[in-house]
Amino acid sequence: MRTEYSTRPREQITALLRKERRYLSAAEIYALLRKSRSKVALSTVYRTLGLLETKREVSQRVDEHGESTYVSCAPTHHHHAICRKCGKVEEVACEAMESFAGELRTHHGFELDDHAMEFFGRCAACK
Repeated sequence: MRTEYSTRPREQITALLRKERRYLSAAEIYALLRKSRSKVALSTVYRTLGLLETKREVSQRVDEHGESTYVSCAPTHHHHAICRKCGKVEEVACEAMESFAGELRTHHGFELDDHAMEFFGRCAACK
């Protein structure tokens, strides 16, 4: 659905991220878009990723090479299960972590500002 702030390149980048369901760098996104004959500039990819991150429509992480990578995800709090073989990312609700945050507040007086947790292994298709 197009909004007043939506552009065709932004829609293409968003659609690609939703389809891929794995962490991709801006360069990888750009290459995939160019391969599909999209005329999106690399600078547009970077700007769009920044916007999507601000809107909490993507999650950003730094890969093992120090490069920022992005995956489309829900704006609600969750964690990620990442397949080491194919790179597929699944969103995981983690009630245990929320319970732990409550325990920090209740028993230690510690107010947790934020946390992130990633699980690594193999997805159902790669087992």
